Amino acid sequence: MKSIKYFLFLVYLACFVPLTAQNIISGKVFLDKNGNGIQDRSEHGIKAVPVSNGRDVVLTDKDGNFSISVADGESLFPIIPSGYTSSSGDIIRSSDFLFKTRQSKDKVDFALKKEKQPEHFTLGAIGDIQMGNPQELDYANQTIIPELAGRKDIQLAVWLGDLVNNRLELFEDVREMIRCTEIPSWVLPGNHDRITNGHTLQDSLFNCYFGASAYAFNYGNVHFIILNNVAPDSKRGYKARISDRQMTFIKNDLSYVPKDRFVVFCQHIPLVHTENIEDLKTLLNGRNKLFALSGHTHRVSRHFIPIGNAVMQELVAGATCGHWWVGEKDWLGVPSALMQCGAPRNYFTIEFSPDDYQIHFKGVGLDSERQMDIWVQGCDTIDRHVKDFREFARGEIFANIYGGSDSTEVSIQIGNTLPVRMEKVEVTAPTVTRQNQWYKDKIYPTKISRRSPLRKSASTHLWHFRLPENLMPGIYPIRIEAKDTYGFSVSGVRIVRIEDPDTPFDWRKRR
Repeated sequence: MKSIKYFLFLVYLACFVPLTAQNIISGKVFLDKNGNGIQDRSEHGIKAVPVSNGRDVVLTDKDGNFSISVADGESLFPIIPSGYTSSSGDIIRSSDFLFKTRQSKDKVDFALKKEKQPEHFTLGAIGDIQMGNPQELDYANQTIIPELAGRKDIQLAVWLGDLVNNRLELFEDVREMIRCTEIPSWVLPGNHDRITNGHTLQDSLFNCYFGASAYAFNYGNVHFIILNNVAPDSKRGYKARISDRQMTFIKNDLSYVPKDRFVVFCQHIPLVHTENIEDLKTLLNGRNKLFALSGHTHRVSRHFIPIGNAVMQELVAGATCGHWWVGEKDWLGVPSALMQCGAPRNYFTIEFSPDDYQIHFKGVGLDSERQMDIWVQGCDTIDRHVKDFREFARGEIFANIYGGSDSTEVSIQIGNTLPVRMEKVEVTAPTVTRQNQWYKDKIYPTKISRRSPLRKSASTHLWHFRLPENLMPGIYPIRIEAKDTYGFSVSGVRIVRIEDPDTPFDWRKRR
């Protein structure tokens, strides 16, 4: 423990400075044709590129020059235009931004190169990987990291905070793991990524490894705004709030973004839980192409925020660590970490097109078609001893549609019958109820596993239906379709065996 604290102290000294010294930094944004990071005589500056200190935004002149005031402890970054990227080649794009310390130079150049960015592209939204020890690093290195590394269909990724679980000495490992995915990545901090000793620069260590805490960039036809809405509250606490400085940055940044451009907000804590969201809504009034991505809750949910005559959908993307890397271990020795909403460990992909987007849930290690689980009372014999299930009648069906929301319409088809609508309900997911019963019965956890802190709490994406009583005995496919007008469309199938309705329902006979 002493060596860990000493390591953090050394990095802290290198990164942290009080917010006192403020000076003008000048520089140039230029096209780095040969990729050496230096402006050669044949390489010209790029005009009209926004450059920011996280509050003010200035444009480069016709030769690519800029000048802006930056205080110690603030970040300096270009708002990279569409069709460009940093010439450094670093997979973590935000790490190229300057975090100013007393040793920082008064002249900083930003080298960009051209990049082909399609109008149709796929973004990975990676929620809380939240590793707290070397064992959890290994869990991630067996699962989510190689899965992302094997995906060639994702053009860029946003890591939505809580990279670690208060163990800031793991930042270097996390940075290298993200680089191993080979997906161009943008990173933001979560509440477990802070130095919690009461000072105002709680993100300073994060900034040293991953760059700015709040910034913006463009890709294709989409403008991304990255926020840090984890605001210090008391010595170790926090609250969900967008700082006045960031609000000013949003206003200044959007003054250069056309009204018909997609704008995507990315932050750790959901905007719907952010105390000054009304101030943000005021800044966004008049825009109708809005979307938001968040993490933090270790649940999957979707929210719809009215802004003027428009609606901004916010996707809370779940967690790649699930329920904090705990729960019964699978055949690879990795905890199942089922989340409270009943969804497995996951991330999302978002497919952007010029005028629309589609969202896709992806369970870590699961087939991409696995978008739901379907539970039928009386058909799962393993549930015969789960007491809370006995309140349901035989033939009651619950579909946990992981990416579903209040706007989702769900239909069910039994065999060759016509599809009918399912009813959205708020109850505990059957998969969670089952695990909780097994904990009570001391079946779980087994010796090598840790108990998951699951509670009897309702899921926000469950639908209910009851099989008709006159259904003839036999084997039937159950087909479920779910879709809405906010970029979501999935399906699932379950096979059930229907017994003679005159046969008494007896748990003891279900072996």
